Amino acid sequence: MDLLLKTNGFFISKKEDRFRVELEKDGKIIKTDIPATKIERIILSNNGTITTGAISLAIENNIPIIFLKWEEPTGMIWHCRIGKTAKTRRSQLKFSESINGIRFASNWIKQKMGNQLNYLKDLKKNHNHKGDFDTVIKNINNYIMELTQYTNNIDDKLPHREIKDTIIGIEGIASKYYFEGINHALPKNYKFKERSRRPARDKFNALLNYGYGMLYPMVEKCLIVAGLDPYVGFIHADNYNKTTLVYDVIEMYRAHIDRGVVNFINSKKVKGSHFNILENGISLSDDGKGEFAPYIKDIVFGKEFYFKNKKYLLPDFIQKECYEIAKSIRGKIL
Repeated sequence: MDLLLKTNGFFISKKEDRFRVELEKDGKIIKTDIPATKIERIILSNNGTITTGAISLAIENNIPIIFLKWEEPTGMIWHCRIGKTAKTRRSQLKFSESINGIRFASNWIKQKMGNQLNYLKDLKKNHNHKGDFDTVIKNINNYIMELTQYTNNIDDKLPHREIKDTIIGIEGIASKYYFEGINHALPKNYKFKERSRRPARDKFNALLNYGYGMLYPMVEKCLIVAGLDPYVGFIHADNYNKTTLVYDVIEMYRAHIDRGVVNFINSKKVKGSHFNILENGISLSDDGKGEFAPYIKDIVFGKEFYFKNKKYLLPDFIQKECYEIAKSIRGKIL
């Protein structure tokens, strides 16, 4: 189990072979003792205290301690000897440099494209009169098949970067068709020419970029909690100090943000005051962030998804899938 503490003023100490957790509730201090053998990770957010005795107990039992600020990971403590986290990261590094690792991660791209396809089919039900959804859906289907055929028949003599770039290229063409389909479902004032980032060139992309920005730290946290190194990716190009694994894994969840943005626009919640006009683009204003962020947290992060026949909110669902990714990677190497 994970020991997750988000309450201000928590106090964690050591009591023999157990962690003693003290929390204030209704003016009273509630004490709970948890055996170290039952804890896999300790995740700490907000202001609290953990004693050196408790830290030592965690180290002795190979329990990583992860620190969060505003839901973003800021640091970690774990034992220097080879434990599950170290084994996972060593396996990840080795697997990421193999053809099988590229094939493994290409499934995340295929899942992204499948999610895009499903969303366009949903949009078609209510917006089919606004554009040619059938052609867009057909084209994306073709590129899913092309990607599947390519990854099933990879020439392992090719440079790995060339293989990865081919995968990204196929996905990129499919995404252009996908956003063409999304454009069909948007009001005239929110249609866009193409995807744009840093800065956005239009209101749709300003909302989408901010939504993705909310998703990035969530995925990064889930990867770290699962014992994975967010800086060791499989598909996206490695750059110094870039969380390339986050860029890889987040692909599976982007369509959920896309749905939230389109719904936010089509429900007529957007106002002119939600945007700042920049010299070379558009960004969300403080008013816009104040309206849009809670909406995404409610509509997207508050949505339930099935994992092994149980329902989980999106953040917990992503965490479960990251645990599975880590388990699969360890199994591929060990």
